[in-house]
Order: sequence, then C-alpha cells, then structure tokens
Amino acid sequence: MTSTVEVPLSDAIVLPEPGAAPRVLAVLETRYYNAVEQEIALETNSYARGQNAFHAVFFGPVKERTGSENLRADDWLNEEVIDDEMTERMPGISMHVSNYFVQNRYGPFNYAMGIGGAGELCMYAWQRIQSQAPLYILMRDRGIIALRLRLCQVGATEQDLLRVMYRFSINAYFLPKGWQPYGRPLGEPEGIGRIGGPLAYPSGLQGDGTVLDGWLGPEPRATVAPAPRRSAPRPPRYGAPVAQPEQVYTEPFYQQPQGQESPLYPVEGYPQVPGPGVSTQLAPSATPSVVRGTPPAGTVVDPAPSRSVTTPSQNSPFSAPPTIPGLPSGQSPSTGTTGAPVRLVPGASSYPSTAN
Repeated sequence: MTSTVEVPLSDAIVLPEPGAAPRVLAVLETRYYNAVEQEIALETNSYARGQNAFHAVFFGPVKERTGSENLRADDWLNEEVIDDEMTERMPGISMHVSNYFVQNRYGPFNYAMGIGGAGELCMYAWQRIQSQAPLYILMRDRGIIALRLRLCQVGATEQDLLRVMYRFSINAYFLPKGWQPYGRPLGEPEGIGRIGGPLAYPSGLQGDGTVLDGWLGPEPRATVAPAPRRSAPRPPRYGAPVAQPEQVYTEPFYQQPQGQESPLYPVEGYPQVPGPGVSTQLAPSATPSVVRGTPPAGTVVDPAPSRSVTTPSQNSPFSAPPTIPGLPSGQSPSTGTTGAPVRLVPGASSYPSTAN
C-alpha cells in the first residue's frame, strides 16, 4: 500500500533560503518502489487559487520498499507533462514560458510567468538534477531529482520569485555511491592560481560582490541627503479647506463685573489711569521753559481767580504767600490779595510776562 503522510520539516528534500520568505509550513511524503515524492507546502500570500509548494521526486533505492509494481514514472521534462502540471497547479492563469537561460548551483532550469488573482505575479519553475560527468569510471551515477516550484506572491517582482530558485538547497541523499545525482564536481578554470593566469574578481548574483554582501546584507554606503526642493505654493483649489490659526486663550487681568459693558473696567480699589484723550492734554513737556516778557502771539491767558491770604498766626499751609511765576523771589503785592496771577492754558508754550 502507498500512502501520503506528513513528516517533520527537517525531513524535507528541498529547503528554501534560510531566514527568507516563503516559510515551510508542512511536508507531505509519498514513498514508491523507486522514488520518494514530497510536496513541501510554502507560505502563500496570494489571491490566486492553489498552494505555493516545492514538488520534489528523488529517484533511488528507497528504504522500506513497497511492491515492485508501485513505481514512480520519470517524465524526463516532457513539455506536455509540464503543461498539464501548470494547468492543474495554476488554474485560470495564462503562463508564458521564459526564453532566457538561467541556472543555479545545481544546473540549468526554466520557468514560466503569469498574472493571476488580484494582479500578483506567479511563477512555475522546473529543473532536473542529474549527473553529467560520472564520479566513478566503472560506475554510472543513477540518482535523479525532479523538481517543480509553484509560487505566487502579492507585491513580488520576477527577480523576487527567481531568488527562491537560485537560493534553495537539497537536504537529502542516498547511501549507495552510485545513486548520488550530482556527478563529478566542476573543475577549476584553466590557469587559475598560476602566474600570468586570468584575473579573478569577486562576483555575486546581482553584480560585483563584496565581503559584506552575504548574510549580513549589502555593504553600507555613505549617502548624502538631497537638498530639499522648494516648490512654489499652489493656490488652493475650490472647496479646499483653509487652515485657521489656532486661538490662544489667556486669563484676563481684570474682573468683569456683571452688568458692565466695557471690557476694560478695572478691579475695584486700584487707581484708574486716564484715557488716551485726557492724558495727551494734561501731560506737560519734559523740560518746561519760563520766559519773562510779552506772551507770544497765539497764547491764551486765563486769569486765575483771587483768594484771600490768611494771617501768619494761622497754622495753615497757605500762611506764606505762594511764589508766583514771573515775579522775583520774596516780592509780594501791596494789597491784601495775591494780585492777578496767571496760569498756562493747554496749548501755550510759556508763561506770560507781568512787567506791564
């Protein structure tokens, strides 16, 4: 009896690049008389129908054989078989076969690309790994690995999908020497390591390689940030919202009593400052000048009212006669009054003379 069972992930014949997508989810294995077949399910992020997976068949002397009639046929990369596989594993996707020659470390392979689901790229790749140069002279290498990869990924490019075929590794072998599928290792180029030999440069899959261009990622390069580009402000379109300035709220320095309409009503108990209309008339000049003589033209004289002078015996701040501008110090009028003093009317520039 032949049955398909799930085996541990470590028993997978083929494993993708360590630490890279897609991840291995499960391994389903079927044993035949002459081969071991595995479907290695991979993480799928696609709207296309089907499951991303490696399909590997390793031909060789299988342990715990079944009946001799339970054989796995070898397709030899038949084009009709490849077309049937793509129709079954990628339903509803029109595939286009690549005409480019590509190879990985196990030899050449080919692939087809298509667009399916919500516009993501899908790839179907196939490869036959078989000895091309026998390892032993008297023994033929009979091991064969038939490999298929069905891969669809949202947001991936063709190079991203091909990376899985470039970086996978084979994780299986048969003990008999004649059943290894790799053959004799490739020899070194003629003249390598000799004086006058060909020049050798480090190279990678994406061009010239560097020491750090491995598991650590590409070599860091100093980049200069480009200067910011200043573009002319665009006029706002019709209906576009206009940004409003943010309102700033501060606590008022006065208390607004109820019923008062003026917002500048001060707090009760504090001195009141005259308004601008009054302060401009009452404010004297910084350096007043007193000029004796005839008042200049345009001066308005307003006689001050007379008032009686108290006797010296009275304790009053008005006991001594006041000093009148325009008269010598200590001089007083002969009459019992202070005479007719004058005061400067707003708008006059000097005091008038009292000589006449």
